[in-house]
Amino acid sequence: MCGIAGFIGEWNAARLDDLTDALAHRGPDGRGVDFLTPGSAIGLPGSAVGLGHRRLSIIDVAGGAQPMWDADHTAGLIFNGEIYNFRRLRKELEACGHPFSTHSDTEVILQGWRAWGPRVVERLEGMFAFALWDTRTRSLFLARDRHGIKPLFYSIPRAGQIMFASEIRPLLRAADRAAAINRSALYEYLLRGWSAQETTFFTGIQQLQPGCFMQFDPAKGDASARIEQYWRLQRPGLAVSSTSAGDAADTLRTLFDNAVSSHLVADVEVGVMLSGGLDSSAVAASMARLMDPSSIQAFTIGFGLPDDEIPFARSAASHCGISSKERLVDPSVFSSGFTDCIESLEEPIAHPVMQTTWQAAKFVRQTVKVALLGEGSDELFAGYPHYRLFTPPFSLLPGRLVRKYALDVMCLMPSSRTLARLMVPGSYERDALETVERRIQPWFGGDDDADDMLRFEAETALVQNQLMRVDKLTMAHSVEARVPFLDRTFVEYANSLPFGLKTENGVAKAIFRKSMQSRLPADVLYRPKSGKKGTQALLPMINGLLADGGPLHHLIDEKSIAARGLFNPRATRAWIDGMSSPAVRHHPIESRRRAKFALALAALEQWCRLYLDVDRRTTPVESRQIPELFSARHSPNAL
Repeated sequence: MCGIAGFIGEWNAARLDDLTDALAHRGPDGRGVDFLTPGSAIGLPGSAVGLGHRRLSIIDVAGGAQPMWDADHTAGLIFNGEIYNFRRLRKELEACGHPFSTHSDTEVILQGWRAWGPRVVERLEGMFAFALWDTRTRSLFLARDRHGIKPLFYSIPRAGQIMFASEIRPLLRAADRAAAINRSALYEYLLRGWSAQETTFFTGIQQLQPGCFMQFDPAKGDASARIEQYWRLQRPGLAVSSTSAGDAADTLRTLFDNAVSSHLVADVEVGVMLSGGLDSSAVAASMARLMDPSSIQAFTIGFGLPDDEIPFARSAASHCGISSKERLVDPSVFSSGFTDCIESLEEPIAHPVMQTTWQAAKFVRQTVKVALLGEGSDELFAGYPHYRLFTPPFSLLPGRLVRKYALDVMCLMPSSRTLARLMVPGSYERDALETVERRIQPWFGGDDDADDMLRFEAETALVQNQLMRVDKLTMAHSVEARVPFLDRTFVEYANSLPFGLKTENGVAKAIFRKSMQSRLPADVLYRPKSGKKGTQALLPMINGLLADGGPLHHLIDEKSIAARGLFNPRATRAWIDGMSSPAVRHHPIESRRRAKFALALAALEQWCRLYLDVDRRTTPVESRQIPELFSARHSPNAL
């Protein structure tokens, strides 16, 4: 797990150092940069090539430094992530005559490029984002894993030039102008609570989409960048229509063990983030079957609130025979750490558990730097409350109504009609907002709205609302978070199962619960999500922080709303404050919608203060002492 950054263009070595060191938190164990000067050696008379890397050492700790070049220095690679099948691929490549000089998964990608070219991505199992400069083709190759577990951002400031990085902040530092907001991303955020577009919140900065690669040929000017999608989920529920529940459960259990086993590949200790719920407990139970249970460390945090996770996690850890590490955190961190979370996220996300992720990663890093967690299960097995709407009696309603209500419950954000009433005329563009609202249409129109919803959520909210949050907030503490539920083989099989096996008799994730019956006790298998309403159970506490007199109220008071100029302050405050009325307070959806919107506004305002009101080009780069063992490597010309 690492941070990568680089460029092709008219920039110098100092710019490469700046880009790389802005990612120090992602890789405190080592640093390497290669700056290839313009000229015939790289075939670009007017442009330099820069490759920068910050390393968090997980596999081949003593070796595997990057940038890594092949034997004849024709291809150079920087890589963020883990390739779980690298040993099998290495054997295949060695059998074909490809020599290896390290034991790292990085070199497998490099040799795989020599053997298979761009199609190497189709053979990689794991989470990854990497950049490869090929001197033979004089082109750059960027790739991102199938689910977007690892992020990769880029900017093309002018024809034939590109900058890229694992995070947005390095690109902001290198921009030729101060940050400006992307209105399309803003509108999607206000409608959904996150934005999953190719364009980010920042004008001019984009993200390579999951399951895609880019080939960038600087000699082609305006046509330099060519993006291809190499993998996408099939429509759910189509491949296996006659599978019995028993057979499906047995297959799921076997595939899940295989997934967890592959995610344990490391040369350092691997722990587990344990909430005591079904998903993380299943991960812990599988780990306990694959290795000595007494060697496994589970990490749990709590806030001393009703339905706190610590007792449930303690029970699950005891059942699995693993060591339980617990920390009780003062709920005041939700306000004191709010700024840090939003800064690390880089784009606003209206997610109530952001501070939970932040504190868990901080706790984990005191002992280990790799941990497995249960992200991804809900999107595979219809684990969220809105999937109940696709079962009787709700499913007897017209399809368009079911879909509308499901999206309402999924997003818990205002409708476009409400936003039009709350936003000031200068910030509201009806056509643009309606265009964003229609972005969901390509996901729907299949034979089954429930399956369409699963695919929509897996390709949008999972990526930007869940995985991006996990990556940014764990890597802020130099922790590698691994998600075995998103193993490719497991995902493709789970995705193929009929919806009826996933939600049965009102029980969410029914088939996965059945697969874990022999491993987990009933109080874990059938315990509701924390707080009985999932992560939204934290909203009442957050409401208190945002209420008049609360520590975060200043972000959404009339003065701040008016100064930002996006919303009508009086109308907006009246709509938020309306949740105190009995009609709203007792409404199961509307009360949570207004609470989440208040959180979304607070996150947006804090983001604006951090990224729009401050010129990031002049913000000091984060620095951290690099251990002596991994001294800095800087090559003026790797060739």
